[in-house]
Amino acid sequence: MGSMRMAVVTTSWPADASDPAGHFVRAEARALEQLGHEVLVVAPPTGGAFGWPGVAARVRERPARALGGIGWVLCARAQMRSATVERVVAHWAVPCAWPIAIAARTATLEAVSHGADVRLLTAIPAPMRRLAVAAIASRAERWRFVSDGLLEALLRSLDREMRARVRRVAFVQPARLELPDVRRAAAERRLRLGNARVAVSVGRLVASKRVDRVIEYVAQALDLDALVIVGDGPERERLQRMARDRGVRARFVGKIAREEALAWIGAADALVHASEAEGMSTVVREAESLGTRVVRLGPMASAI
Repeated sequence: MGSMRMAVVTTSWPADASDPAGHFVRAEARALEQLGHEVLVVAPPTGGAFGWPGVAARVRERPARALGGIGWVLCARAQMRSATVERVVAHWAVPCAWPIAIAARTATLEAVSHGADVRLLTAIPAPMRRLAVAAIASRAERWRFVSDGLLEALLRSLDREMRARVRRVAFVQPARLELPDVRRAAAERRLRLGNARVAVSVGRLVASKRVDRVIEYVAQALDLDALVIVGDGPERERLQRMARDRGVRARFVGKIAREEALAWIGAADALVHASEAEGMSTVVREAESLGTRVVRLGPMASAI
């Protein structure tokens, strides 16, 4: 494939180099540019409906943001309709592939599902789900899912005809992972922790991340002394009270730059992960790459 003009459509794009939001989308856009492609990024402005700590939380905080989000979708769709591009990669099937990217009629389309879009599709009424899925499956050259579980979850929600249509274009491939070198920063944090056996939890403090289960786990774990919670969100005060009530030595460091978060992961004895929100957690993959033990809390707690 020779060089071409491409568009990356996404609702999550880093505001700056240290912003953890959408870093995997930025990593893919960089890789495309390194291959010689010209890449147009279509992303919403900061401060609107999209962004940290998630659409649901942001709209609940300020309902008027919903109108801004709809406005951006309509503007982005119009931009795609008039854009001169040969290929579009739409991160998140809804709303980036449908209804935005399908408007680029002359470009080939690759849709990418990361988790929230599949949960939305499986939650909406069946006729609307069928409309969206049919539009994507008939228009997309490829529909990428970052995990087998995400693909299977969508297929289970579809009728036989739609399952067959999705399977024709679907494939599974984890998101691109781009890791800065944080070994020195991690070693410095580890030195400050001394002999304490520390777990870390990283993510937005919203209900779907299930940080409450992380706190419960650490409260009962015999091999952990303390918990560092990286991230912020509407659940923070409740989780702080919970940690105090359970007697967990929890340090809430808030929303920090991605490099700092990675240093905490690298310094910890274990990453404890209980989120119900991802198909293939980037945080888990980062911990594995940094050599940190991962404890996944599913229906039954297990360690890998």
